[in-house]
Amino acid sequence: MKNRKLELTKDDLLFLDTLVDYRFDHVSEAKLKGKLQELGMGESLYNATRRKLLFSRFIGSVYGNLTIENKNFRPLEAEGDEEPGK
Repeated sequence: MKNRKLELTKDDLLFLDTLVDYRFDHVSEAKLKGKLQELGMGESLYNATRRKLLFSRFIGSVYGNLTIENKNFRPLEAEGDEEPGK
């Protein structure tokens, strides 16, 4: 089986960006879930995204806290940071 690179969706990137914004090694799942729901992510999408990122080892879970395991992703801000015409 070949090792394929996972394509991250905007929902995946929103999840990862929000987790990284806490600037700690970990954040409680309840706190992260609440923040993502404030940003418009529904419960079922949150659960599916969390599961996808856990199984692909972008995040880890320890005692109810989520951690970043793989920082090899392009943050959402990077898409809009380029100047027009370039």
